[in-house]
Amino acid sequence: MSEGRIDYLAAKFFQQACTPAEKEELARWIEQSDGDAALQQVLERVWADYEPVAQLTEEASSRIIGDILDRQHTVSVGAAVRPLHKLLRYAAAAVIFVAALAGGYALWKSGPAAPSAPAVVKAAKPEILPPGGNKATLTMADGSVITLDSTLNSTVITGNQVRIVKTDSGLVTYQQLGIQDAKPAYNTLTVPRGGQFRVVLADGTKVWLNAMSSLHYPVAFSNGARKVELSGEAYFEVAASSARPFLVTVNDMELTVLGTAFNVSAYPDEAFVHATLLSGKVVVKHHEVSLPLAKGCQAALNRRTGQLTNTPVNTDEAVAWKNGRFIFNAAPMKEIMRQLSRWYNIDVAYAGEVNEQFYAEIPRFANAAEALKILELTGKVHFRLEGQRVTVYP
Repeated sequence: MSEGRIDYLAAKFFQQACTPAEKEELARWIEQSDGDAALQQVLERVWADYEPVAQLTEEASSRIIGDILDRQHTVSVGAAVRPLHKLLRYAAAAVIFVAALAGGYALWKSGPAAPSAPAVVKAAKPEILPPGGNKATLTMADGSVITLDSTLNSTVITGNQVRIVKTDSGLVTYQQLGIQDAKPAYNTLTVPRGGQFRVVLADGTKVWLNAMSSLHYPVAFSNGARKVELSGEAYFEVAASSARPFLVTVNDMELTVLGTAFNVSAYPDEAFVHATLLSGKVVVKHHEVSLPLAKGCQAALNRRTGQLTNTPVNTDEAVAWKNGRFIFNAAPMKEIMRQLSRWYNIDVAYAGEVNEQFYAEIPRFANAAEALKILELTGKVHFRLEGQRVTVYP
């Protein structure tokens, strides 16, 4: 296919003007292309001449994804998967293009063709089982609980040498007004299943909390060490202070930080606690073992054996959730479903063992049915979606 023809089809796709035959032609080119670089070049050329993002409404995005994932127009593809990590950086329309078209048609590119099978996922309207959103509860030092939803935008709470402001963007900001008393007051921010939230602590440290996570922290900081406790998963951008180290306690592991960006994943139902360093310096301590982390490395604590290891990793995968994506790289199905269940607030059951490993990128703004359909196109797994319950079939 000529370069001009490819650009023409890609532009028509963004305009939602492709005929079924043109969509299949474009999908087949992606399936047969030399690799991720070829698709990236197409996106760059088309994006230079076409700018649809400002007009791309949420409703239009849903229509695009729903149209692309219509199995009437899918093509037969192989069983192996090609992750497209770099391509999801081209703004909203490119995200939809790559995650839905490339993800749905051509992520499974090499190897023998998977046998065709009827779709098991029940049809779902976009509003059914939507993705998670900004939701949390704030437990104050006196035990009172505040539900942080859209009805509490611009709320201001003052006390304990701090001013707390809740905005409409899923964010709570603490503004320290004075030195904390000898006996500090603590708040707890709790994010439920199907939620996410952000908080700026009194020292300026920024924290992103993933679904089913909580952070326990002082409302204002004294002159000593800054110490918080985490359950679940969070991404931190710590305000630098050489005189006041920032300490994160999670289970029986502690991280000492002096101004750093890092991610910690410590869900109770996971076998490992992971701490991934994106920039700066972190020392991870477990009992008597101290492990300095370098940029781009991940500490993994085996909950069963207590062993602490240090390994270079792809940091994009560790913080994909914060950046609006799921990235699965040789991930087992049960790990994938644990992540999806937290974000979509669904219960998962298994009708057999699925022993394959999966590679995929899925946008977190897709609804649950769309996410499951993308995984189904591997031919290695099928799902039945009934209300809040998903059954996994080999």
